[in-house]
Amino acid sequence: MVLYLSAQPGSGFSWFSQLWRYDKIVHFVEYLGMGFLLINALKIQPLKQSHWRFAILFLLLFPIIDEILQHFTPTRIPDILDGIADICGGLTGAYLRKYI
Repeated sequence: MVLYLSAQPGSGFSWFSQLWRYDKIVHFVEYLGMGFLLINALKIQPLKQSHWRFAILFLLLFPIIDEILQHFTPTRIPDILDGIADICGGLTGAYLRKYI
């Protein structure tokens, strides 16, 4: 879902213009949910150390891939701060789910 939305031209998000001033918060919350749900899915079985490492690696690399994809999408602008907000949100969600 995240990559699908990232691949859409910016003109398709006219409704999003009202949230633009909260852009980093939206990114953080989006990836917070992803990190939370990723660990939730992995906790079906006891979470092994190797699973935890791969989850963290995914949460570090996926936002970077997402921002690179936006570079090649018309009318979309990749932003390093968006990537940082994504990574922080993903890691926060993962740690919240690990301990809840």
